[in-house]
Amino acid sequence: MKNGNAPLPEHERACARVAARFGELWLRLYAGRKLRSDPVFPAAFALLRDSPEPLIDVGCGVGLLSFYLRERNLQAPIVGLDRDGRKIARAQAVARAGYRALEFLQQDACEPLEQSGNLVLFDVLHYLRPNEQARLLARLVPRVARGGMLIIRDCPCDGNLRFWLTLLAERFAQLIAWNVRAPLHFPTREKICSSFPPDEFSRAIEPLWGRTPFNNHLFIFRRRADATVPAPEARNDNPPARVSSA
Repeated sequence: MKNGNAPLPEHERACARVAARFGELWLRLYAGRKLRSDPVFPAAFALLRDSPEPLIDVGCGVGLLSFYLRERNLQAPIVGLDRDGRKIARAQAVARAGYRALEFLQQDACEPLEQSGNLVLFDVLHYLRPNEQARLLARLVPRVARGGMLIIRDCPCDGNLRFWLTLLAERFAQLIAWNVRAPLHFPTREKICSSFPPDEFSRAIEPLWGRTPFNNHLFIFRRRADATVPAPEARNDNPPARVSSA
């Protein structure tokens, strides 16, 4: 699927089934529009469909990715993490009503992870300060399974028109209080890639704006099968800085 375009009937049916599971009318409308307009959902499915590894969705929001993947028949266990208790509560309610092997936990993106497998980090990095971005990626790298992937969707700081439109859209989402308010720090491509040593990870960067005006790109880092998996960072009992996830 080139840049997330050309939706298939299976995609459309999955979007409709997920949206119908939300009780509130406004949330059903939001879920349906988001799933149909955002190319990250079919792109993620195309990347993850053949992997048996568990999936950890860091900054999962109301769980749309998890539900969409289930509707596309991806059966690997999925854990969704988000600091926003409102969104986690909605995800948990939908999961209880119709899905298996899904777990949603209220957890800040900067807290240490206990799970390993494939990881996705969609629209999270720009809510963190640059030093927090680097620490988060350093925590996630050891959690990528051998042969597994860490998939990042974000807007690189390119300074083009798409970048400025993305920035305006994010500020609007904060204004209406759907996204937690925090300073925005969009990373450069180089900053994102610097956490993934080329001898350990292959990498690919693809534009993923689909029919949207935004500057979203997909960063795909796959741990090489012969790479050594580093030991995870030890848990720190001191509370981390509270930062926003998607």
